[in-house]
Amino acid sequence: MKTLILVRHAKTEQLGYMSSKSDFERSLKPRGYNDTKLVAKDMISRKIRPNLLISSKAMRAKQTARLFAEQLDIDKQDIVLEQFLYDGYTTSELLSYLEQFGALHDNIMIVGHNPEIAMTAISLTDSDYLHFPTTGTIAISFNVDSWEDINAREGKIEWFVAPKMFK
Repeated sequence: MKTLILVRHAKTEQLGYMSSKSDFERSLKPRGYNDTKLVAKDMISRKIRPNLLISSKAMRAKQTARLFAEQLDIDKQDIVLEQFLYDGYTTSELLSYLEQFGALHDNIMIVGHNPEIAMTAISLTDSDYLHFPTTGTIAISFNVDSWEDINAREGKIEWFVAPKMFK
């Protein structure tokens, strides 16, 4: 059994017209930190701890991943940073990427961005629509022994949470 946990990064600062920051450099707002802790607390109550945490290289995603790592007792040095999670990808490209892990890591968490996170969740399950607010998190299970054996539309949604569920 393999479980893929998809997370949209936490709430971030907005960029103004005259901002000197790029989209890539946007940071979390205080609400983003609090929301991530709420979702992590729920994961702890479910006894969920990813074996591998992969994040987009964008600042807001890295900050979200680091907070999850801290809360879930994962070494921050073990977070894998991938540029393609920021640049955009297809479900097929993500599945090809995951194939490198073979039978390793039963639970992988990916922190990324919309629309790709939502579209990936839809493509991997039989869902027609999933609304992914910031820090929205979904666990999708696959009845396979290796990441190489995962196919679109074969995943089962185990749970979906969003921060407002805990407020």
